[in-house]
Amino acid sequence: MTRRLLGSITTTLALAALALWPAGCASPLERSTERELRDELINSHRAFIKALAASPVVEIKRQPSAVEADLRKQPDRMEQLNKMGGPAAYEGKKLELEKDLMGRDDTPSVSMTLRHAIELTVRHNLEINGGRLAPAVTETQVTQAEAVFDAVFYATMDWQKLDTPRPPSQLSVFGPQQSETLNYTTGIRKLLSSGGEIKAEAASGRNWADPSNFGTSTVPSFTYYDASVLLGITQPLLRNFGSDVSRAQIELSKNARRQSVYDLHKTIQDTILNTERAYWALVFTQRRLLIQQRLLERTIADREVIRQRLPFDASPVRMTEANSFVEIRRSEVIRDRQEVRRATDALKRLINDPELPLAGETMILPLDNPAEAPLTYSLIDAVTTALRHRPELRRALSEIEDASIRQRVADNQRLPQLDLGATMRYNGVADKTGAAIGNVSDADYIDYIVGAKFEVPIGNRAAEALFRQRQIERQYTVIRYRQLAQDAVLDVKDSLRQVISAWEIIDSARAARLAATDNLRALEEQERVGNVALTPEFLLDLKLSTQQRLADTETAEVSALTEYNSAIARFYQVMGTLLERNGIRFEDPENDADKR
Repeated sequence: MTRRLLGSITTTLALAALALWPAGCASPLERSTERELRDELINSHRAFIKALAASPVVEIKRQPSAVEADLRKQPDRMEQLNKMGGPAAYEGKKLELEKDLMGRDDTPSVSMTLRHAIELTVRHNLEINGGRLAPAVTETQVTQAEAVFDAVFYATMDWQKLDTPRPPSQLSVFGPQQSETLNYTTGIRKLLSSGGEIKAEAASGRNWADPSNFGTSTVPSFTYYDASVLLGITQPLLRNFGSDVSRAQIELSKNARRQSVYDLHKTIQDTILNTERAYWALVFTQRRLLIQQRLLERTIADREVIRQRLPFDASPVRMTEANSFVEIRRSEVIRDRQEVRRATDALKRLINDPELPLAGETMILPLDNPAEAPLTYSLIDAVTTALRHRPELRRALSEIEDASIRQRVADNQRLPQLDLGATMRYNGVADKTGAAIGNVSDADYIDYIVGAKFEVPIGNRAAEALFRQRQIERQYTVIRYRQLAQDAVLDVKDSLRQVISAWEIIDSARAARLAATDNLRALEEQERVGNVALTPEFLLDLKLSTQQRLADTETAEVSALTEYNSAIARFYQVMGTLLERNGIRFEDPENDADKR
């Protein structure tokens, strides 16, 4: 008898295996649109690459400055000019800062390289740390979606006690019908990736009735116990059939996790770019403060010369004019001091180092000087890299996949509903619970139940409209991707133009600074040897204006250098490789174990 039971169970498991088989097969949905989409995107990329097929590897260059070329023929003179003005003239110079917000004259400071600033940013920046939480959240959503296929254990208990009055009858004695039932049910059910469900269930119960059809005239009441084991399966054959539908939410959740990683990648890149820009902005403001400090010192020195000439050829009006120049340049120093502190706070906010709190007044002293080396690039390589690595584009591809999944599900929902169900139930009954369960194992009483359900909405308008909506949504995602690809190409070209213009401006700004320095050197040389009268006109109208021009050209040169370095950082950012440039390893979500 046990063999009969095992044979019946084997038959049921074979039916379940048959239902599981479609899960590994492709869904009977139309996939030609997938190939069309893939071909469209490939052709779009090929159009970009074809337009750039002949682009060579280029090293940015600039026209040599005639001013600098002439001065380089006189090494001693060039060295003298660089000591009078330019970046090298301020090495080792100390910033003169006013009292900080805590009233201290000697503000504490910390020296920092750009790489260290970037490392601290990646480790502590609040926006990056907040962005790291999104992939963790989407990871839990993947688990939630996969948990739908976890087996579920269930148990129920049902007790009823009925006292039903009955009318007089020739076939029965007038009086109430009393009954009491107590049923227990336990089982396990599990959803299948094919869209169906299997379950195994065991039940037992106690039944008592008074009067009972199984009683006697002397003992009308009767009590018996029943038990059963049920094996069942339901499987949709059209609508909701296949893994494309049943696993759609899992795939959407996995894509959401990838998209959150792409968003984090973009957040880190943007924040690092902002950190580099803030670092070079701090370098610029500190250099500009040093330039203004020296300009103020030179103006004060010339004012003292005019003060000494008051008894001779300097009028009080000229002295007042000299005082005006001094105070104007002092105000510029005050403004630049505040800009230095603002720039420091901006960098500290991005770094967010606990040991360098934003609320504190500790100054950051950059250790790195702006690099000045020509950039070598290939436009076709830059565009190809951007199309391959930009997180926005990779996210857009994932959104296209999302739209395709939703379209396949909507396509399936247009089908009629045709569900097949099969159940086998083994029954047993006796006057004791144990005996009833033993009867089940004998497999003498078996129920076979097979059913089918068919349903189709007349007109099917809702499903057709949803499918059309999903088609339009996917078309939009494709257009959105192509738009982002165009933006990437435009960003690459724009960033390269910024790099080239900044590189050329460096040479122009340096030449202007050298010319202004040489002009001031000539005036100071004339003053030293006594070839010019130290009149107020010479000191105020000529020398001070030359000093101002030198300070302006020095500021322009520093600005060009820092902008060039910021432009290079943006070039790598628009290509999507700024992290690699800074030695930061980022885990690619395409390398996940769940990649299909």
